[in-house]
Amino acid sequence: MKFLCLPGGYCSAKCNEAFAGFDLTGAPAVGPGPFCDSLTSNGEARFFFTQGTTPVYPPPEYEGFFGPPPNFTFAEPDGPSKFNMRDFPKRDTPEATMKDALELAGQPTFSNIRLVVDRLIGILDSDEDIAGVIGYSEGAEMAASLILEEQRRHKESGREPRLKCAVLMCGWPPMDPVTGQVVLADEHFGEEIINIPTCHVIGAADPFLDASMALYNLCDPDSAELFDHGGGHVIPRTKKTVDDLTGVVRDMILSVG
Repeated sequence: MKFLCLPGGYCSAKCNEAFAGFDLTGAPAVGPGPFCDSLTSNGEARFFFTQGTTPVYPPPEYEGFFGPPPNFTFAEPDGPSKFNMRDFPKRDTPEATMKDALELAGQPTFSNIRLVVDRLIGILDSDEDIAGVIGYSEGAEMAASLILEEQRRHKESGREPRLKCAVLMCGWPPMDPVTGQVVLADEHFGEEIINIPTCHVIGAADPFLDASMALYNLCDPDSAELFDHGGGHVIPRTKKTVDDLTGVVRDMILSVG
């Protein structure tokens, strides 16, 4: 299966390739590689790496953390936000946490999400081999938004969805591609929103764990798998953890044919 790969905010496609286990030319990294390297070891997985188009500039204290410039993001808020991610709240439910976080951020909307999903749909339409999506952090948020857009287009125009499954790492709940607002499960009366098989890679020590769980709660519980690597807001890289995750993802791939 070929996967569309979406990096986190402030990252780039090249950074995504390198971190996933490839060098900047796309060749497999030397030595025991992390997740994508492991997934390709049987020759059955391929990847298409892309990135956001909005340039961003990491704060000086994070220089180099997100990889070499230029750095990009997918989502662009319609107005300024003074919310500091270090102040991310913790409430009784993931949805309550997200609502408080959005309130602290001034209830942002992201009208450019329409352009983002249009571009990603264009990538799917131009490469008939892509049948899955892998996203990390903001990339997982965009992946979920893309899935919603495919479902919307199927309902409204009959376009057949291309994505059969998703790997969502340290994700955030999606944005509605029409309204630009964040989608939460308790606003949809408990109905599953994302109806394809999903693997949610979470970290028990992730300060944004509630965001990942808010995304998980939007998915069909019969086909949504949780994989806890026990760490923070990171992609797992230790060999045993990566091999275990690879097994889970391969099972998911087999389940969708």
